[in-house]
Amino acid sequence: MSKQYNSALQAKVRQYIKETGLSQAKVAPMLGMSGTLLSQYLSSKYPGDVAAQEQKLEEFFRAQVEKVSNAQKAMQFQPVKGYIPISVSEDVYKMIRYAQIEKGMVVIHGDAGIGKSKAAHKFEADNPTATVYIQTSPATGTLREVLRSLARELKLADNLRTGDLTRAVRAKLAEGRKVVIIDEAQHLNYKALEELTRWPDPERHTGEAEIALVLMGNTEVYSRMRGRQEAAFACQFNRMRLPKCYHTTDIQREDVEKLFPFLGDQGLTRETEFLLGICRSKWGVRGAVNVYNNAVNNEDISYNGLYSMARIMGIGLV
Repeated sequence: MSKQYNSALQAKVRQYIKETGLSQAKVAPMLGMSGTLLSQYLSSKYPGDVAAQEQKLEEFFRAQVEKVSNAQKAMQFQPVKGYIPISVSEDVYKMIRYAQIEKGMVVIHGDAGIGKSKAAHKFEADNPTATVYIQTSPATGTLREVLRSLARELKLADNLRTGDLTRAVRAKLAEGRKVVIIDEAQHLNYKALEELTRWPDPERHTGEAEIALVLMGNTEVYSRMRGRQEAAFACQFNRMRLPKCYHTTDIQREDVEKLFPFLGDQGLTRETEFLLGICRSKWGVRGAVNVYNNAVNNEDISYNGLYSMARIMGIGLV
């Protein structure tokens, strides 16, 4: 006895693949399937429980319909998406450009959630062939892990000995005269900093620097390089071309108006001031954006709606 297939559901899956513009293999995990399973299902040759797979697909498409409906409702409130050119982000972008042009080391540090990483991502998107961006963590802040991350970005083998890996990465970076951006740089340990901060030094034969380095993170990385924790870090500080510190208090009302233009269009002054207060608090721009977007999803961006959402999220201020 042949198995029963929902032909309308099969057609819906094919249409979804067409609309996404992705390959069948890439769409399969989005549907909770393997590429082979999806291929078998669409050709009506799946040997397993067809009904169970079709139930999974029905649930996926119901969720998609709800997602589209919510997005349409939210669109009128203009939720924050992508890169917004606020003052801090734009200045960070210029700092990265300065490092790229001057081939020096720039340290960008300060409060979290105010647009530093957004600026780095924007710079990388605008300059993909000249930029190498990585982000470190407590588990990946060692010299070897940083070198391996850079090697993968540069399409190099990452399993060489540390010395060989260092030489290979440096040669590739110098060859392309790239700017290296290391985000969350406060997680770099001493050996990693000691090695990396030497890379923007002038080449001994030509007298010109070939690699630009941008270290981004909280102020801990800058404090360490000033030698406050360990005298050995002082030599790294001397190699710094330009440091720049940013705080949540640097956020201006004009920035909030760029982030949430709908509020200005509707003359919602009190709501704008409330979000400005969040931006200038320890929660930063990221906190304000999360409050606003959550309020948008709740279809209430009034002052009371924003205030209630901030309270739900544990943001106690104003």
